Amino acid sequence: MATTDPVAALAEATRQMNEETKRILDYEQNWIDKQAFLQSRGYMLRARYRPGWRPSWEQDPTLDPFSCDDFWRLPYFPSITDATRIADGRLVCIKRVTTDGQELLIANYFSTGPLREDPKNHCVPVIDSFRDEETPEDSYIVMPFMRNMDDPPFELVTDVLEFADEVLEGIAFMHAHGVAHRDPAPSNILMDADSMYPKGYHPVFKTYLPNFRTRAWPYSRFSAPAGVRYYLADFGISARFAAGQQRLVSGEIGADREVPELHSGAPYDPFKVDIFVLGNVFKKRIHDKYFRVGFFAPLITAMMQHNPQNRPDATEALAMWQKIRRRVLLTQRLCRLQGRDEALVQTVVLDIASVIKVAYVLAKRFAGWSLRWLLLLIS
Repeated sequence: MATTDPVAALAEATRQMNEETKRILDYEQNWIDKQAFLQSRGYMLRARYRPGWRPSWEQDPTLDPFSCDDFWRLPYFPSITDATRIADGRLVCIKRVTTDGQELLIANYFSTGPLREDPKNHCVPVIDSFRDEETPEDSYIVMPFMRNMDDPPFELVTDVLEFADEVLEGIAFMHAHGVAHRDPAPSNILMDADSMYPKGYHPVFKTYLPNFRTRAWPYSRFSAPAGVRYYLADFGISARFAAGQQRLVSGEIGADREVPELHSGAPYDPFKVDIFVLGNVFKKRIHDKYFRVGFFAPLITAMMQHNPQNRPDATEALAMWQKIRRRVLLTQRLCRLQGRDEALVQTVVLDIASVIKVAYVLAKRFAGWSLRWLLLLIS
């Protein structure tokens, strides 16, 4: 007979969760098998992914399993893990790729020589790459650990202006070097947020510090000392073309299923696919989500033309955007992004708080005022 005691039921549910979490899944075991090799290359996996792991909450019964780093599995991306670079403690991302595949070639191409130093290059940088010692058909790419493009969310109009600047500049740079990304969807646009989190953050629960016990309170993009930078990542389906080579591909691949030519069955221009997909990023993640960004509309319309021949190329899209953003006044740039689902009272309160926050940041940045003087000024 099932118990009706809620306390007992909760205890049983917790026990079952503990037992389930202790079970190592196949994709986790693959990383455990490679832990010693990765350590020999200078990268340490978290405790859960080391041979002989025993749950920390069983070794110390006073610990709450939910607050233990090793209680939580990697997000289910079998080819990706977080790690710590042993030399300096830097948090990195390691991705397993095919040795003779395009992803490794393209990633290394943009991370080598003068291209790596070009400020227009927004391809995710490769820190290190090496072959697997047992299966040479597999290789590993080591990259800085980054956050999703809008995690934490954009706050000010200037945030989305800078975001559009960088991703359009980045895609134009790729295209100028004969590479079509083919999938610049939100999941493949990352943000280097280290300046927002000077004390770091946990790779799975990113709202916590690396110790997994203390909340991570970030700077805003606007107040972060070194700002943020956006990167295009994941070149698994990217295509690189030599000068004079016909620039056509085929196949219904990519996260954005709204691209018209993906469903035509005919070969298509992957560079124009990039334009459509980025236009859709601007539409869904910015224009349709916030008020005060209506200036994106003409760019989105141009980039998302149904006929790919009517879309601008990357250089034209960047130039069109630069003309648009020059018309955005400074006062508008410092406005808070108002969510389209906000209630009136919420908007008023958040707008007031944003004005105070922006004023304080500007005062510190340009005049060296303290918070005490700013409060005296506005009181």
